[in-house]
Order: sequence, then structure tokens, then C-alpha cells
Amino acid sequence: MRQPGKNIMLGTAGHVDHGKTALVKLLTGCDTDTLAAEKARGLTIELGFAPCQMADKRIIGIVDMPGHVDFIRNMAAGAQGIDVVIFVIAADDGVMPQTREHMDILTLMGISRGLVALTKIDLAKDDELKALAVEDVRSFLRGTFLENAPICPISNITGEGFDGFFQALNRVVDAAEPHEHEGLFRLWIERGFNVRGFGTVVSGIPTTGTVRVGDKLTLVPGGQVGRVRSMEVYGEPSDVGRAGECVALNVAGIEAELLIRGNVLCQADAFEAVSFFEAELTLLPSVRQGLKDYLEAHVHIGTAEAMANVALMETSEIVPGVPQLVQIRLREPLCIAIGERFVIRASVPRLADGRVTTVGGGRVLGTSGVRLRRKRPWTIQLLSDRRAALDDPTAWIAQCLGEAQTPLATEALAKIAQRPAAKVASVLAELLKTGEAAELSPNQFAHRRSVERCAEALIEAVKAFHEANPLRMGIEQAELAARTGGGAILDAALAQCLADGRLQRHGTVLGSPGQAGGLGAEDHALLERVETMLRQAHLEPPLPETMAETLGQTPERIDEIIRLLVDAGSVLRLDRKVAMHRDAVDAAVKVVLELFAKASSFETVEFRDALNVSRKFAVPLLDYFDTVKLTVRSGSRRRPGVKAREALGQK
Repeated sequence: MRQPGKNIMLGTAGHVDHGKTALVKLLTGCDTDTLAAEKARGLTIELGFAPCQMADKRIIGIVDMPGHVDFIRNMAAGAQGIDVVIFVIAADDGVMPQTREHMDILTLMGISRGLVALTKIDLAKDDELKALAVEDVRSFLRGTFLENAPICPISNITGEGFDGFFQALNRVVDAAEPHEHEGLFRLWIERGFNVRGFGTVVSGIPTTGTVRVGDKLTLVPGGQVGRVRSMEVYGEPSDVGRAGECVALNVAGIEAELLIRGNVLCQADAFEAVSFFEAELTLLPSVRQGLKDYLEAHVHIGTAEAMANVALMETSEIVPGVPQLVQIRLREPLCIAIGERFVIRASVPRLADGRVTTVGGGRVLGTSGVRLRRKRPWTIQLLSDRRAALDDPTAWIAQCLGEAQTPLATEALAKIAQRPAAKVASVLAELLKTGEAAELSPNQFAHRRSVERCAEALIEAVKAFHEANPLRMGIEQAELAARTGGGAILDAALAQCLADGRLQRHGTVLGSPGQAGGLGAEDHALLERVETMLRQAHLEPPLPETMAETLGQTPERIDEIIRLLVDAGSVLRLDRKVAMHRDAVDAAVKVVLELFAKASSFETVEFRDALNVSRKFAVPLLDYFDTVKLTVRSGSRRRPGVKAREALGQK
């Protein structure tokens, strides 16, 4: 069984016929050109994989990428998985078109380590020619991520220079950081096939996470679920495969014909296929011209290639070298992960004679899956905030929490952030300590920013209510929730506003500080008379029309006064017509509790008789009690609600 080592993946890159495959064979003993067409044409078509033993005997992987322009899509698929590049340039040819395009793709994919193999030095006749070849290469590398990389002259035929090359390779690999493998497992499929006696096998290089024998994996797109029966890593049996290693998984439950290049095998329910994703895109300086909005392009991400249009979010044109926020609108859904890098290739006038060539690339910032409207400040700000937070795990999880409109459980936040639940739980604990997040109820979290946004919305809604209703002291909480959106975040925001004095409670309503209603002396006298009438009427209050006639007012004016009394909490509105003084309602509550103390339920007629009132008032009272959970209607009877059971000491 294979022993785990440092999970680093090497990759070759460079122009066709510069000796990449021969160098891999010299380094590993493996011929990665296995197709008949590759043998016949003498060039690499598909990605080749081989194990490479380093000086300390550890095994790492190497991907041999095709150099011909016709197979650049395969090269881009291979580049997504490598950590260290062996950049191959032939001493006799020097820098060629695919040398430049491969360098562009590697740069856009975020590769930052490597060395240069200056091959075919056996064709250089003397030391002066070799020195000139090295100088030409050094000039080409100036300003690239390989500017200070070792340049190692080597002959794949004679072996000249191999020791120096191998020593330099070991130093570069030793300095490289191991591939991150603590995230959610994702494998961009390189190929899937059937092996007689074993079943379906899928191969590739996981980009994140770890997979073990027995794990269940989901195919995206598609949704089929399979189980890992066995696996090989670098051709040896293993119980575990990690990001940055070449793995072959024997998967039960998914047909081989579904496991095609460009699909993803991933941890169950962790990722979804989308047709729209948001990104930061940069055009290469070599493009030398601005490109208009909605460019049609080939998008290379992971092992996938798809046609898409590039929708510019900020401007109407993208210029070389200036990062631009965009939305990539795919013609077919792909399993995209936030943070992944991609390359776009397109046909552009006056560039590469109009042929499809690499024009830029970038990094995924979001997978909304919906068409976004362009040039919207809030969208641009959101994507800018995501870009700033993406490389800091704590900042990223806090950003995702802050975007949520409702409280999130740890598992829900993990899915949105595309991070393991254990990592999210750890970050949430930090955010709770610093006060950046709040736990509104068990396993329901909100960002401080979300609570404050809601608080500002509450204050604006109350202010607007006062402007429209200058006589009223405030707005009912239920109406305020309807205007701003309810839920636990509103409850937390309201508590915060009440605590810091930005809002005040007046009876049953919420108002701005200092808002006491705009009643004059005449209105105040009318309010007192209406309240007195309702208090004296007790359980049989007059209707607004009756009070209006008695007091010489319009029914509308009486309704307005009753609404002010309701705001103050001295009157309760039982339904659209009946308003009753709180003293009378409190007396009716006592009657309800007395009836429940005698029996487990009662009929409406029993309640009516106990109050000694008509159904005209008994029914609205019982309906109101149902609403406030004092009673629960069961057919024609009322049973104790939550509040009645609490008052009676019942569970």
C-alpha cells in the first residue's frame, strides 16, 4: 500500500516538438504517449501522467501536456492541476508561438513556481551558441513568474545536463507548498472508462480535499451518486487520495459513459452545476486592444471547455491589463467552484491572424446561477468585497454570512461558502468572540453587518410611517415586519434599536425618539372622551358609528382616534369593527382561565353566558384570543392555547 508523501504535481509546458515527452521519459522511465495516433504523428495529443521519484525517494506526479496549437484545450485542462511547471524550450528553435501561449495560460492559472529545461543542446555546436540560447530564453522570461527560475540545458538524447536539471528540479519542488487538501473533495474528470473485472474507473487530479475508499461521491452535472470501491494513486493501491495527486477511482453506481472530461466528481451535495458565474477577468497585454461587452469566447476551467459570453459588470469595454468584474454566461452548465481560475480564448481581429487564441483569464468570485444586471453599484460592491475576502478563510466565511438575508445554520453557511462544515464552525466561534457575528437562536447565525442593515431599514420605515401619519405615536410591530421583512434578524435588529434608543416602544407600537403624536387640545379632549366611553362600556363597547353620532364626529375621525388609543395600548382592536378597552379584555381573560380551570374546553355559548354578553361581542373576543394563542379553536369548542397553559401551570 502506498505511503503518503508531499502532494505536489509537476507539469510540462512548451511548444510542440521541443522534447517534453522525451524529457518525461528520461525523468520517469514512462512513455506518456500511449495513443496510436500519438505514435503515428510523433506528437502528444492527450494528457499523459507518470509517477516521478525525487532524490529523497518520494513519489510525486507529472502531467505531460500537448504543445500543438490544435490541442491547446487539452493543455489548459492539464494546467489546472499542477503546482510546479517544467517549462520546455528547445535550444535550436527558441521561443515559438505556443511557448508564448503556454506561458500566458500558466500565468492566468496562477502557477508561480517552476524551472526551464533548455532541451536539444546536443544540436548546439559550441558553448557560444548554448550561451546565446540561454540569453534568448532569459530575455523571454523577463517579467514572468519564471524570471528568476533556473535555466537547465539538457539533452534528452545524450543525457547531458540531466544531473544539474534533476538537482534544480528537487530544489524547486522542496520550496513548493504542498497542494491544499483540507477543503471539500473535487475531482475534475480527465477520463472515465471500464476495466474488465473491476468496472468503472475515473482518473484525474483532485483540486481540493481528500477521498477515501468507501466514500460516496456525486457526479455534477447529473447528480448520480457512486461509491469508491478502490483506488490507485500514481498507479499504486491506496486507501486515500488527496488534492494534487494523480488518482484513479474505481466507482460503483455510475456508468462510465457519464464520466466524461469536464464533469466533476465531488463530495455529496457540496456543489451544483451553474450556467452563470461571476469573476474577475484580466486581458493579456498582448491583446493590445479593448474588447466590447458580451464577447463570445471559449472558457477553459478545470478539464472543461465551454462556449460562453462575457458580460461586463462595470464598463462597456475591457482593456488589457486592467481587471474587470464580469459575469460568464455559459452555453451549458458546469460544476464551478468559487476561487477556481479559468482561461478564455477567442477570435479577435488583428490578433493571431484572427484565429482563436488565449486573450485572458481570471478567477471565480461567485456562482449565482442567475443573470445579473450590469453596472449596478450594489452588484459591483458585492463582487469587490468577495474579491478582497477570497484568500482569507475567516474573511471569506464572514463575507458569505454578511450577504445572507436570513440567519444561517453552520451547514447552510458551509454550502454557500463552499468550505467544510468543521472549518466554518471554527470560524464562527472566532466571529462570535469578536462580536462580528451573533447566534440568534441555537445554530442560527447572522453577521453584525446584516443586523445593522436591518436596523437601518427599521429606522427608515418608522420615519416614513411618521411622515405619512403625523398624529400617530408609532407603527405596529407586525406592520413594520411586513414592510421590512420579518424573522430572527428583525428581532435582533429591533432589540438593538430599542437598546440604543434609536427606536422607542409606545404601548403596542414602535416610534422614533421624541415622537409623541401631533394632537392639539381639541383632539386630546376627544381622545379622552372616546377612551372613557369604551372603558365605561366594558364588555359591550359601542361601534365607531354609534360613538361618532354621540360625539358629533365623523366615523373616520373616530376610527383615527381609536387607532391612536390602540397605539397607546389602552384599547385593543378585536376585529375590523369592534374595539374594546384593555380593562375589559383583561376581565375576559380571567373568565377564560376560570372556565379552563373547571374543564379542558368550553363552548362559545358557555363563554357568552359567563360574560353575560351577546355573541356580537363574545365571538370577536374568542377570535382575538385564538390570534394571541390564549385559546385554540377545535370545532365549536375552545381548548387552552400556549398562554393559557402557561397561566394555568400546564405543559
